[in-house]
Amino acid sequence: MRKLFTSFLMLTFSVLLFAQGSITGTLMDGETGEALVYAPVTIEGTTKGASTDIDGKFELNNVEPGTYTLVFSYIGYSDVRQEVTVGNGPLELGTVNLNSGALGLEEIKVVASIAVDRQTPVAVSTIDAEIIEDKVGNQELPEILKSTPSVYTTKGSGGFGDSRINIRGFDQRNTAVLINGIPVNDMENGWVYWSNWAGLSDVTRMIQVQRGLGASKLAVSSVGGTMNLITKTTDAKAGGSAFFNVGNDGYMKYGLTASTGRLKGGWAITLSGSRTTGDGYIDAGWIDAYSYFGSITKEFGDEHRLTLTGFGAPQKHGQRSTRLDIKPLDQVTDADRRRNHDWGYLDGEVYNIRQNFYHKPQFALNHSWEKVDKFFWTTSCYYSIGRGGGTGDRGRIDGRGTWGHEDENGLIPFDDIKAWNTGEDTGVFDDAPNTNQAGTGFVATERNGIIRRASMNEHNWFGALSTFKMDITPKINLLAGVDLRRYVGLHYRRVDDLLGNDTWLDIRDDNNQGTEIDANNDGDIDWHESGALKGVGEKIHYDNDGIVDWEGVFTQLEYNSDFGLSAFLALSGSSTGYKRVDRFQYAPEEQKTERFNYWGYTTKAGANYNIDKMHNIYVNTGYYSRAPGFDAVFPNFDNTANNGALNEKVIGAELGYGLRTSTVSANLNFYYTFWNDKIFFDNFTDTSGNQFTANITGINALHRGVEADIRWKPIRGLSVSGMVSIGDWYWKNNVEALISNEDNVVVDTVRVYANGLKVGDAAQFTLATGLRYEFDFGLGFDVDATYFANLYASFDPENRQTADLEGIQPIRLPSYGLLDGGIFYKFKLKGYSARLRFNMNNIMDKYYIADANDRVTDGTNDSRLFSTQGWYG
Repeated sequence: MRKLFTSFLMLTFSVLLFAQGSITGTLMDGETGEALVYAPVTIEGTTKGASTDIDGKFELNNVEPGTYTLVFSYIGYSDVRQEVTVGNGPLELGTVNLNSGALGLEEIKVVASIAVDRQTPVAVSTIDAEIIEDKVGNQELPEILKSTPSVYTTKGSGGFGDSRINIRGFDQRNTAVLINGIPVNDMENGWVYWSNWAGLSDVTRMIQVQRGLGASKLAVSSVGGTMNLITKTTDAKAGGSAFFNVGNDGYMKYGLTASTGRLKGGWAITLSGSRTTGDGYIDAGWIDAYSYFGSITKEFGDEHRLTLTGFGAPQKHGQRSTRLDIKPLDQVTDADRRRNHDWGYLDGEVYNIRQNFYHKPQFALNHSWEKVDKFFWTTSCYYSIGRGGGTGDRGRIDGRGTWGHEDENGLIPFDDIKAWNTGEDTGVFDDAPNTNQAGTGFVATERNGIIRRASMNEHNWFGALSTFKMDITPKINLLAGVDLRRYVGLHYRRVDDLLGNDTWLDIRDDNNQGTEIDANNDGDIDWHESGALKGVGEKIHYDNDGIVDWEGVFTQLEYNSDFGLSAFLALSGSSTGYKRVDRFQYAPEEQKTERFNYWGYTTKAGANYNIDKMHNIYVNTGYYSRAPGFDAVFPNFDNTANNGALNEKVIGAELGYGLRTSTVSANLNFYYTFWNDKIFFDNFTDTSGNQFTANITGINALHRGVEADIRWKPIRGLSVSGMVSIGDWYWKNNVEALISNEDNVVVDTVRVYANGLKVGDAAQFTLATGLRYEFDFGLGFDVDATYFANLYASFDPENRQTADLEGIQPIRLPSYGLLDGGIFYKFKLKGYSARLRFNMNNIMDKYYIADANDRVTDGTNDSRLFSTQGWYG
């Protein structure tokens, strides 16, 4: 009986096992034919599911016989539901295609030169919308990239949108930032001000960081790398979403998105908006910001599509500009980290002398024309209007600005300053208070009274970017295009708040003089007491325009074989013209300069070889000849041009290896970037007070290193990641430069001792690891640890001009590690998808120095560090 019973159980178990089915198939992009990696495939109404592997293949096992609805989904694609009937055995579905859920997304990817895995030979990291939404919280957008190899990012001075990012040791002036393929680096100096894009995380679909040469075909300043931000486009599916965030220090953010989906007649509309407020982490670092996005698409048959997109992020926030005295970390308090020397109270309200306010909307009209199997042509015409600036103090009391009048609590006594400006002696200042001038009232001058001014950096920027792509043969395609830009930068100061005064006496407007005021009542008209009276909103100190015209062309040949080899050759050239207009320092007939023209070009070539489905290798190399920036051509804030400004030359080479399996994705990269003829410009004054200038050229730098990153998915729901990057970045040589007087006559030489000095301002060693786990019922968590070392203080090598400092390295800041984490829960709420998430950054409350200025002495590292200034993290 025991044998019979055992045989019966075994037979029953075998039948049960046999009565289980399986579902297999491959998930692909319906337009490009690329495999969709790690995409979820679920059985609707159950917790059963699987993820695709590196080849897009999926397999669901142990499925009981019956009829089910499979749901295929992927970020940026429209969901596909497919009804299947499972029997006692395997069910092969073949290829399942997903199409983009965003109209116009593929056109943008072409324009933005988005790198394709195992095809484009560049070092690349991609962050999708879900990760951005999860990790950004109340961080700045660049901060979510801190786990990316060779990336160093900080909050900067700590104000909203005041963060910064370095890639492979190059700052934002030498890292190209593109939004939907359109360059946004300042056309004059190359900087990217993240406060202008503080709301961009709400509408960003993906961020792709291409380190080094990158895949961009434009002649852009991608010495360190290219940061591609792809925003939402017009959703093909009707629907909407809402979110609400709350965080530390009064942080609050909420927003809405709504889409019509594809309407009759080929129309579709998507709109999005958000609002952000808060007190800020630093003292008086308050936030008042909005963001908006809109996209309208019209399809004309199967070949033509027209899309109008606009987005912007009007904001204002409190800042701090006075760096903090660096202390030993065991003596630092939370109050030290938050301390701001640029604020106080006025009439009972928080008053910050340093504020930033800006609105930089960008509008783009894109037309695409696609003839299947023939050609693809897309053109974007865009316009950006930048309006805003930043405030600060102007004038003196007791010979000092606001920075010299902190009270015992570290606050600026604005009530006393206002009282002094209006003739009241509160006993705080030594100087006699301001006097009421007959006919003009209370007048502030450069040495008599304090006001708040606003430095305005505005612009009007128009551009057109047209890209044509066609297949010459089934394996070779040609891409070519033009890049046209016209930029007018409007730079001026204006009176922002007179702080009780009636007017400001401006001495710098040479075309508006004639008023004399004996402001200090000494019986003489001093140098600062003759000029023009200006009220709130009127221009003071300077008023000039920087005009930049850019004409660029680019072309690229691409080859994709049947045996795993892909290669490209890219050429681009540009003509950059600079003009300056100065309305304060010159008579009307002398205000405009001639155009100064510079040619630049880029040549790049590379190849990727897929050895098999698991292994690939790539190599690329390139050479840039980059035109000098506007500030190098006009370095003295006047119309005198620097005729010695030369092109900078950059040579880059990379070698990489990739591993792809069903559970592992790994990359190893080696890079070498040689930067020749870095431009510096310095001013000198002799013992007689005469002004001289030196055009310092020929300083070279070498940036080389190795990067590795890995992502491992050992079991369903678990993802483990890691990266390490080791850089070796240093200045290569000493140089001599000629010092010239105002008539360009050489009067002396200066020697710069830069050879062997480490490049500062970014960590040369970074390490990160992360873990994420999600249960089948929607609960999950993630944790990320990062470590930064070999971080040197910021310095300009041209300041090392004495032989006794030769070879003394910049200050080395203490290494530090950070731990971040989050918990989330996904669930259905009356048929709608919902999500809760909690983030905590710097869980261990680590005290660290994010960056500091170098102090040039021959002392020990600690003595120099603790006598300099910088920012705490």
